[in-house]
Amino acid sequence: MSDVISTRDKVTFGEVANHYHSNKLLFGIKYFKNYILERLASSFPVTSWRVKMHRMRGVNIGENVYIGYNVLLDRLHPELITIGDYAKIGDWCIFSAHTRGSLTTRQAYPRTEKPIKIGRGVCINSRCTVTQGVEIGENSMIEVGSVVTRNIPPNSLAMGYPAKVVNKLDGVGSFKLNFIFF
Repeated sequence: MSDVISTRDKVTFGEVANHYHSNKLLFGIKYFKNYILERLASSFPVTSWRVKMHRMRGVNIGENVYIGYNVLLDRLHPELITIGDYAKIGDWCIFSAHTRGSLTTRQAYPRTEKPIKIGRGVCINSRCTVTQGVEIGENSMIEVGSVVTRNIPPNSLAMGYPAKVVNKLDGVGSFKLNFIFF
């Protein structure tokens, strides 16, 4: 069984490096750097340092953003994720800007990458998943455990699996969230 898994991993690593027209060694170094920074950022106790580590990985992050513990921002394509000013991302959220594809279905479902855009003032509560190609509009709120597979318009409350808009957030204007940064 372990031989099958290791062979599969070797094939997919080579395929990914070739897909991005990259040298396997350079791709491996980039992936390892992103992995280490992502793991450090996920559990670091100082909020502002978590944000800085994700910026070092290539994630486009605005000002006064809160990123909770154990947040996974795509390991292969952090540069495809944009988070607007004053956004809040709760603990244990997952953002995936790519699909991996399967060895058996890769012809029918090829590997794809699409950007994720989180608007200004968005609040994404704990344990949410945001998939590739999604844009969440300004001042929207995503409830706990939701899976966002489609765009969410501005000033909306969305929840569920898949996330659907359940309410408009009226009276929400331009505002600043006051977070304590160390």
